[in-house]
Amino acid sequence: MRPWQVWTAYALCLAVAAAALVALTNRALDADRAEARGRREAALEESCRLALWRMDSAAASLVARESAGAGAEEPQPPVAARFLIPADGTATILGAADREAAIRTALDAGRSIGFAAGTAPPGAAPPATRAEQQAAGSQYARSNDELRRRRQVVGQIAAQNSVAVQQQAVASSPIATLALVPGWLGAELVLTRRAADDGWEGCVIDWPLLRADLLGSIADLLPGADLVPCGDAAEDGRRLAALPVRLVPGAPIGSADEGAWSPLRWALAAAWLAMAAAATAAAALLAGVLALSERRAAFVSSVTHELRTPLTTFRLYAGLLEEGMVPTADVPAYHATLRSEAERLTHLVENVLAYAHLERGVNAPRAEPVSVVDLVQRVGDRASARAGQAGFAWQVTIAADAREAWVRADPAAVEQVVFNLVDNACKYGHSAPPVIELSAARRGPGVALAVRDHGPGLPPREAARLFRPFRKSARDAAGTAPGVGLGLALARRLARQMGGDLTAEPPADGGARFVLWLRDASGSGIPHPASVSRIDRNSAPGS
Repeated sequence: MRPWQVWTAYALCLAVAAAALVALTNRALDADRAEARGRREAALEESCRLALWRMDSAAASLVARESAGAGAEEPQPPVAARFLIPADGTATILGAADREAAIRTALDAGRSIGFAAGTAPPGAAPPATRAEQQAAGSQYARSNDELRRRRQVVGQIAAQNSVAVQQQAVASSPIATLALVPGWLGAELVLTRRAADDGWEGCVIDWPLLRADLLGSIADLLPGADLVPCGDAAEDGRRLAALPVRLVPGAPIGSADEGAWSPLRWALAAAWLAMAAAATAAAALLAGVLALSERRAAFVSSVTHELRTPLTTFRLYAGLLEEGMVPTADVPAYHATLRSEAERLTHLVENVLAYAHLERGVNAPRAEPVSVVDLVQRVGDRASARAGQAGFAWQVTIAADAREAWVRADPAAVEQVVFNLVDNACKYGHSAPPVIELSAARRGPGVALAVRDHGPGLPPREAARLFRPFRKSARDAAGTAPGVGLGLALARRLARQMGGDLTAEPPADGGARFVLWLRDASGSGIPHPASVSRIDRNSAPGS
């Protein structure tokens, strides 16, 4: 398959996997939201249930206390005023002198209708509609069951206090109705009952004060709750059993944490991260496999081309020599050509085998202390022979500060590195003057061996892939100097395995220059190439 076909197939597979994960995520989030909503509703209903029980207990105690002590002289908060309305007289009001006119107006209106139950005050909350009841489902039914139970408890409290009311009636005057009944007269909350002379008596509740007290008692459960008036006959699971008041719960405690992530969301996030990591790893692996495949194809093509040329020469020259078609005077030249091609093949095979060994970790170079002078002399013999064969002059320069230096290196590996650099200079450095220079000088905590030619230098487009292995295709191999693009990659790998490095430093006056850094024999580490380059430009002698 072509690379674009492989990437297309990968993109399609990734799109399918992402679509499946998106669908799964949406379903999981819907379920998580439904579960969270259910938990919130259950928590809200539980808070409402506890809040209603608290408020009903307080309100029932208030009603019972007022039912037993309605004849007291001074009303106590939250009772604003007490009143007595004879059957044929004007209401007598105790307390609330500042509101007496408004209370008297409300009592006159209440007497005209007989303080009838079931009338809702202005702005009262409407009862739940049938659609709302059906939407609430079983929760609405449970709330109504709670209302009936609370009414039973409120009735028991009233019954317990009826004994005290009867005893008070024997001591004063007979009472027809024992318990006070709550209701709304306009905006006033009143507790009323029949008096002995067929009149009415009761009290007016300071509703804002009572509302604040009741809401304060449930602030730990429903800090945003409110109480609104409702009709006496309203059947609502959130109304108080002792008072015609409905609870509006607002937001319960913990609702501010709705944005917090649940374990399921963390799991989904982890799944997406895992998928992203897997997709990235698969893409990197796929890119590596394709790159390796391309490198192998390029290597096979370039090596095939490199082998074809000398083999063709071998067959042609061997045939001519065998058949005696070469003049005797030209035989040495033919032998020299065959030897040159054999050395070319030998160098190619050595590079390929050495790189293969490094890739597998076999025969890695072993650094040992060696004198710089001895090292330069050893590597210079083979390199000078290659330079002379290509028609280049060979120059060696050792700076004074490097003559007594020792470095940690593998002489065989350094020889191969320098030979590869010289071989490249012979291939690409044809220009005036035809000179290849080898120099050694101290640089920072190490010693640098530099190989330079005076050729056309390195093209800018080649700088990025200069040390990339097998960088030549068959077309590149056919259009350039012989080689498979492995020499520099092998040289850098050998240098780094010895603890040094190999970099390219184009000289300002043209040509190509490669610098091999080696550590001191003392074992101190070589600096980063960037810092070494700064040292070289500023203070490196003899380079």
